[in-house]
Amino acid sequence: MAKQNGITAPIKLSAVGDVLLHGRVYGGLNKKENFILEKQMSKVKKHIKSSDLAIANLETPIAGIDYGLSGFPRFNAPEEIGIALKNLGIDIVSLANNHVLDQGVNGLYKTIENLEKIGLPYDGAFKSLEDSETLRVFNINNLKICILSFTSHMNGLKLPTGKEFLVNTLLYTSIVRISRLLRKIKREKIADVIILNMHFGEEYHLEPTARQKELARTFSDAGADVILGHHPHVLQPPEWIENSKGTKSFVAYSLGNFISGQNGLHRQIGAVLSLEISKPDDIYNNIKIENPRYNLTYVNREERLRYDVYPFQEWIKDNEYIITKEGKFESEEIYNNVSNRLTKYISNLTVT
Repeated sequence: MAKQNGITAPIKLSAVGDVLLHGRVYGGLNKKENFILEKQMSKVKKHIKSSDLAIANLETPIAGIDYGLSGFPRFNAPEEIGIALKNLGIDIVSLANNHVLDQGVNGLYKTIENLEKIGLPYDGAFKSLEDSETLRVFNINNLKICILSFTSHMNGLKLPTGKEFLVNTLLYTSIVRISRLLRKIKREKIADVIILNMHFGEEYHLEPTARQKELARTFSDAGADVILGHHPHVLQPPEWIENSKGTKSFVAYSLGNFISGQNGLHRQIGAVLSLEISKPDDIYNNIKIENPRYNLTYVNREERLRYDVYPFQEWIKDNEYIITKEGKFESEEIYNNVSNRLTKYISNLTVT
């Protein structure tokens, strides 16, 4: 194991928010081929490809055109988005979200089949009981990293009796049970680092709710080192949590939309989060998390039925204003306001 001054050489973690594919993003619901999703996200590839481990929230089933492409409220997207995410540098996607059953159980099975065909690992929803009991553990430079994913929302949909294992959801799994699992992973040294995807909070709220903060503190105390939040579709300020054991967890309450067809100022602004993670000592459980950075992104409607993702800092250089149905906003002012809001709890957070 590589060491730097007695500390394991850090790995770089990257994470993006919601991949929520309305038909207008990729050419319309009647489109059958020649999807260019990889090109639409290529401008931010540099922020993801350099990481050792990259995570995305795949909020749209990708059962493909055989199931019929569809948008809100029951999404289904072409499987090409999985290929595009993999080529972008994404190493694993979370399926635990409120749209996981938009195409029913069979649509979930087909989504997983497509992901397996692509070679893109997934977590949070599963094809079998055995699959659900298989922890997703990555070994990078001898640092073992476990990815877990849960959703608190399912859009009122229920899992079939006897198949509650299909989705990791708080509707069927207690907070106590999740906490026990986190403790077990650390106690039995299954992993050194636990990264927990949580689909929680209230849509379009620019601040985390009391419930988000309560859950984050509970899971931090149980052993989660990094908590990645999804669902609000807007950026929420991150926070360090010091728990009763004296260790700290990094919580990104919401990473906003990465690519979607949602229109509205803050719904079009997301981020690529990056962190450096290392283990100071092989004897103790504590993890060192350093240099959190938010590289802001902006989803722009290029033309009818085409949306592209840009590094926000680069986009505002060529675009003085952001124009939405609600008004005309000065791009640089919005960029500065978002940057300032993100540093509400972490004053030295790097935002670019």
